[in-house]
Amino acid sequence: MKWFARLFQRRRSPQNAHEEFMAVARVLIVARYREIAARAGIAPTAATSDEQIMAIYQKVGTAFRMASERRGEHLPAGVINRIVLKFYQVYETTGEAFMDEHLLYEIDKYLREGLRPEYRQEIDLMPGLKE
Repeated sequence: MKWFARLFQRRRSPQNAHEEFMAVARVLIVARYREIAARAGIAPTAATSDEQIMAIYQKVGTAFRMASERRGEHLPAGVINRIVLKFYQVYETTGEAFMDEHLLYEIDKYLREGLRPEYRQEIDLMPGLKE
């Protein structure tokens, strides 16, 4: 019963709890993208560091979330995960500078025309966590 009392003594600040969550999420996101890529023979490969996987994930995800808000739409996480996977391919084949240019192009296209059909298939990065 002492362990139960200690739970209430260890109050974490919201910032520390967020940092802990992000550390766990990072491991899961990187591992899942690497698993998907290995099965399909696509990027991200070992040529892309874990840090770069997360940087692309955050950059592309944020850009498409902001664009979807501008369009008055909601893009499910699974759709954004699919889009991010495409950008790992672009990054590994053309480099970061072109990937950034391509991201701007894709955001502009999405804002004008809507989401590409090939981006609509969802990828679940946390399978087994849903009810």
